[in-house]
Amino acid sequence: MGIEAHVKNFIRMGRVSEVFPAEMAVKVVFEDKDNLVSDKLPVLVRGSSGNRDYWLPDVGEQVCCLMLPNGHNAGICLGSYYAESAPPAVADANIRRIDFADGTYIAYDRAAHTLRIQCVGDIIVNGKTIHLN
Repeated sequence: MGIEAHVKNFIRMGRVSEVFPAEMAVKVVFEDKDNLVSDKLPVLVRGSSGNRDYWLPDVGEQVCCLMLPNGHNAGICLGSYYAESAPPAVADANIRRIDFADGTYIAYDRAAHTLRIQCVGDIIVNGKTIHLN
């Protein structure tokens, strides 16, 4: 078996078929593997100890997974990726942006030093002291 076949088995593209919010895990269906459904795969995050991140892909979202060599169903979901049919909202390396399905977004432009929040609902700010300039 050549290296390409090994990589094909370790790195797989699929679609989320089920989410498990309390476990930060997903099940993924791999269409190229006769619709094989993975075991619960933990979702890779940017922090899970002192600084913590929480995010789950939606059911139906395309994801990239790294599968373990000791079985066909175990591994980790590395995250989702953009498709040509659904490109990112911005194309600027200086902007970090989070878009939500309801139209709300948060964007920070580090070149302009500007934080933009567009919210379709209420914005709730809690704190001991809030300073506004």
